[in-house]
Formats: sequence, C-alpha cells, structure tokens
Amino acid sequence: MRFLHLLGLTTIRLAAPAWGDSRIVASDSPQLNEHFNAGREAWLRVKQAKSVHARSKAAAVPAGASPCTGDFEKPSYQFSGFQFNQTTIPAGDRSMVRLDLTDVVNKGSTSCTTPYLQDPNTPAWNECDGDYNDGARPKTSFKYTAAASELEVNQIWICEAENKTHPLLYFSNAKVGVAELLNCVDDETQTICTVADEGAPAFDGEYVTPVWNSDEVDVIPPSDKPVTSTPWNPTPCIGTSFSYPNWDVQNFTSFDDYEIGFHLYNHGNNETVWCVIQTSGWEGCGESSTAAQFNKETRELSVNAAWYCSGGEDYPDDVQFRARGSVIVDPEPASSFFIKGRLTEPLELAPNVAPEGVNHPDCLEISDAPSWVVTSWVWDERWRDGYNYGVLNAAFHNPATGFNLTCEGNGEELNRDGRYGHDRWWGCGLDRTPFDDYRIQSAIKLDPTTEIFSIEQTWYCNGHEDRLPAKIKASGNISTTLDCTWNNDTAENTFIKTCQQTVLPLTVEGSIENRTELAPDAFFELAPGGYSCTIASVLATQWRSGFSSDTLYAGPADPANFRTRADFILQFVAMDGFRAVGRTDAALTPFLPSSDPGRWYDCVDDAGSPEDSSRAWARQSLECRWQLDLATGYMAINHTWFCDDKDPENPIIFTGYGSRFYDFSCYIYRDDDEYSCDPTGLNVPPILPTELSWKSVPASELKAQIAAKEGRK
Repeated sequence: MRFLHLLGLTTIRLAAPAWGDSRIVASDSPQLNEHFNAGREAWLRVKQAKSVHARSKAAAVPAGASPCTGDFEKPSYQFSGFQFNQTTIPAGDRSMVRLDLTDVVNKGSTSCTTPYLQDPNTPAWNECDGDYNDGARPKTSFKYTAAASELEVNQIWICEAENKTHPLLYFSNAKVGVAELLNCVDDETQTICTVADEGAPAFDGEYVTPVWNSDEVDVIPPSDKPVTSTPWNPTPCIGTSFSYPNWDVQNFTSFDDYEIGFHLYNHGNNETVWCVIQTSGWEGCGESSTAAQFNKETRELSVNAAWYCSGGEDYPDDVQFRARGSVIVDPEPASSFFIKGRLTEPLELAPNVAPEGVNHPDCLEISDAPSWVVTSWVWDERWRDGYNYGVLNAAFHNPATGFNLTCEGNGEELNRDGRYGHDRWWGCGLDRTPFDDYRIQSAIKLDPTTEIFSIEQTWYCNGHEDRLPAKIKASGNISTTLDCTWNNDTAENTFIKTCQQTVLPLTVEGSIENRTELAPDAFFELAPGGYSCTIASVLATQWRSGFSSDTLYAGPADPANFRTRADFILQFVAMDGFRAVGRTDAALTPFLPSSDPGRWYDCVDDAGSPEDSSRAWARQSLECRWQLDLATGYMAINHTWFCDDKDPENPIIFTGYGSRFYDFSCYIYRDDDEYSCDPTGLNVPPILPTELSWKSVPASELKAQIAAKEGRK
C-alpha cells in the first residue's frame, strides 16, 4: 500500500489527551506533565461516562441510515461534555477543547479532543475518535473558534461500491454557536469554560452528494486490434527489409538491342527472381511482384518491387513492403552490381543504417584535425566532515560524427583536497545501440588544481572512393576560465564551490592517438541488433502503463479540493524507454463538483524529479499527455516522439493517440484514512493507438523544434 502526500489536506494524528484537574499549564513549565498526567485516569472515567450518555441519547432517536445505504436523512448532531480551557504562556495564548459528539441520525458517537495546546487565535481542525456500528464509519473532525464561540463539525463518508469500483463520497458540515451557553470561570492559571449538557442544542448539517453528471469526456475510441509482440531488428525478413531494401543485380545479359535479362537478389527477403524485360517500358519479372525498366539511352535500370514478410510467432501479421531503386549500368557491367532501394511502403524511408556517426558528412576529413565543442560545463567541489569530493557535468559534440553526449564525473579526484590524486578519467554513459562493436566511447577528466579539462574519445568513420573506413582515437585538453560561487550550509557542515565555464561554446582542440584503417566493406549492411524505434513504432506502437490512484481523507475534507493522487510508469516499447508519471489534483476525484475527467495532463511527475525517465525517453519523446477517469477506468494517451535509427539525417516524427477502459478495483483502508484503486489482473493490457501518423523531417528542422520547446520551458 502506498502512502502519498495529499496536497491541501492536513493529516492530524490524535495523541492521548492530557487532561488533569481541568487546568492548563504552560508548555514550558515543569508542572505540565504533573498536572496533565495526574488526572488522566479521572479524565478517562469521565470520557467513558460521557460516551455511555451519548450512546443512550442516540438510541432514543428514530432509526436513520448512513449515507452509504443510499437512503439517508439530513445529518443532525448533539454535543455534551463541552469544555474549553485557555491559558497564557511566553509564546502567547494557548488552549484546549474537548467534547463528546453524537451523530443523531447515524447512531454514532465520537470523542473530540485537541491533542495538544493550540493557539485560540488560529483555530485548527482536529480529528475525533468515532464509535460507529456501520463499517463505513465516517472521518469526523471539529474546530472551535474561540473568538466567535463557534463549534464546527466536518464529516466525510467513504462508501464502498458493491463491484469495488470507485467509492462514493459524501461530505457534511455543520456549525453551532455556544456564546450564550458558556459558563466561564477564571483562576490563577487559566480560564475554564463549560456548557451544561442539558442546554446543549442539537444542530443540523447538509450532505454534499456526488455529482453524477460531472464533465463529460470526449472519449477516444479504443483500438480493436489485438495486442501483439514487437518485431526487432533481428526479426527475419522484417528487420532486414526496414534496414536494407536493396538489390544485387547478377548475370546481367543483353540478348539484343531490345531485351535484357538478369537475376535480382532482394536483400530484404533474401530471395532472387529472374527478370527478362524489353527496353521499351516497365515489365514484370515472372510471377513475382517485381517489375523492372531499362532505358537503353541513359542505361538506367530501375526496379519496383513488393514483398511480404512474416513475423512468425512473435508478430503474427504479414507485413507488406514496397521499394524502388535505380542504377546506371556500365556498358560493360560487372558480373554483379548494387542497387540501393528506398521504401515506399509501409512508410517512405531511404534507410541509412550504420553505427552512430559513421556516415556523418566528411567524417574522415574532419577527423584529421579532431576537436570537440563544449556547450555546457559545471563543476562542484564539496567539503563535508573530512569527505571531500567533486561533481563535473559536461556536454559536448564531435563535429566529425555529429555525436552529442553529456558526461558526469563524481568522486574525490575532482576535489583539490581529495585523497586519491587528480588523474582519473570518467567514462561517459552509453545509450543502447544496435551496433555494440562500434560504440563511440568517451571519457572526461579535470585536474582541480590546474583547472585543465580533457576529453578522450574513440569513434568510427566510413570510407569513400579515395579513403578506407577507419577507427580513430583522439584526445585533447584546454585550460578553463571559470566563474565560481560558494554555498555554505553550516547546519549540515557542508561547503560547496560551484564553478561554470565563462565562455561557451568552448572548442577543445585534440590530436589523434591512434588511427586504424578498416576493410572497404566494414560498414556495408551491418546487421543491427536489439530493438528498433522505427520498426516498433510502425508495426507495434503500444503504451504499457495501467495506473494506481491513492486518496487520503484525513479531515477536514471539502469536496471542492478533495484531491486524488494518480501514479504510473509509462513504458513505451518503441523507444525502449519509460517515464514516471504522477499527479495530485482535485479534478481526478470523480463524482464531485471539482471532477474534470476530460482534463489532459503532461507526462511528468509533479512530485518527483524531471529526470525520472530513461535516457531514450528524455532524448526522443517530444510531447506526451494523458487522461484518467476513475469513475469508468478510462485512460488515454496522446504522444509525439521521433525515431532516427534508420536514417539519422532524416528522422521520423510519430504522433499517436489511443485509449483503454480498464477493469479496476478500489480498496478502502479506514485505519490509514486512505483508499486506492488499481487495474485488476497481473498483466495489465497496453493502450494501442487508435490513430497513428508520421512524417520525415530533416535533422536540422527537428533540432530547431527541440530547441524551441526547451526555450519555452
């Protein structure tokens, strides 16, 4: 069971009252415990007697029904044993109140006592101890305003639904003035005011019943498609078709000026067809769904092919692919030559699949004079009780690969008074990659005594006609120019020096430590492994979440601000990422005037860290919102994200939205003043997209969109 903060409500736990001989002693007086504890047993005897009296009065009232039965009367209350004590201490006036309260209609009695000395000029709500035969006993709170001599009672009933869906909530509030009934006596330490039981009037309240017709939700119709597994890069046929929809032309033969023949090998589905075509237009290749055209004037050979891939047990649906490509055929062609294809179905895509940065424009040439551009740089030195350490955060990119990353170091080596020297490299965290053998590996270092910052990195570049592919290792350093401030926390005995680089961006020049040339085809159609954002987004977008809601109903409770906490982890398979999501809001509580089940919330945790997400989510999620209606179990997601695993220079922006009605159950924990709701079952089904769309954009355009979004935060 979760215990979550409920904004706007104050939880007050009743301590044992410390009433003695009806006297209040200053809280800083040594007589306090003596006076209050000495009379504890006497007070308990009075309390027991009053409770019997209250129950006998309740029994004499015609039988009513609690609001949880659905057939209830107007709430009515009777109090007895009222006593108000007030004294003055150096901090100001302090008071305590006690009384017994009878809920006449619902045949229940409560003992109400302020659990500690309180300021009578700032009336506070305090909880009462209830004695109800009904299992759905209410939470009762009271407040006494001394200045107005007014007693106010607040009750909330949590009524469990028969089918365990969201409970119904009923609130009541009542006030009564006692100024004309008070009998006050002063002595040397305090003022004591009482109300004779026979003069205490009954007073009525009003129930606030649920609002059955709260704001309507514009429901997104849930998808009727079945939940499937997700195909990955290694999925036969599907994975290769998304990555390499290319062909090899083999045994190209000219029969005469008007007819040619060749074998066409499809890299996507690993099949070969024999084509014999005229030079006058498009012709099919046998019985296959492949057509070709050869222009004898320009010697351009064009291919247009369609094929199906089966996902097997993991993905039961067949996927149709269609691709086009062309090549200029030499007058004396080689026995085999290559045609690069472009997908037109299931989406428009010219795959450019390779390890990150390998195919960046002019990678080899820029790498001849390596450098890095630092865009963010912050360093903390911390001293605390002899433990001295530092924290360094730096963000930079390599112009040769276009690779951006953020690195962090955390340890004693980053503090000038650290015990282990200052010559430690800090490795940078790595995102998942489909090419583990060709990861870009990076590290940073800072000497806190000289303030020299260093970068070391290994990366790869593809070759071209004039140069072979290469693996490059380089490093560089620069003297920083810092602006530093101190933040000293004497309570924690902690001293923090924070320094920032004054000039950004900062270029760090480097030199090559090692360069290894690779085989000409080192990066030709490398088989990617692991997940694929693009494949999963196009074929199997799904959001796995469910939800969990908690509501604390410590009094007093007002239907206008009765807040519910909703939490869930939103797992998004397409990005292999997740986001912690949470919201506390009165609009989430159903059946009340404040209910707004149609409200959309951002996919963030309003009580947590903005970093409560995976690296993939933080990088690729552009916008995400959610809805939740706890009256029906309806949940909806509206999400925009991008994938660039198949073509980094032209990423694909996806937008999808969908919903699901969850079967859920709610449980009331009355001893904890809490109820919670969760979907039923162990494997909660995901939300599938009702609508899904995508578009390809240049990487520069996407970068500008992200920068504009960050600027609006």
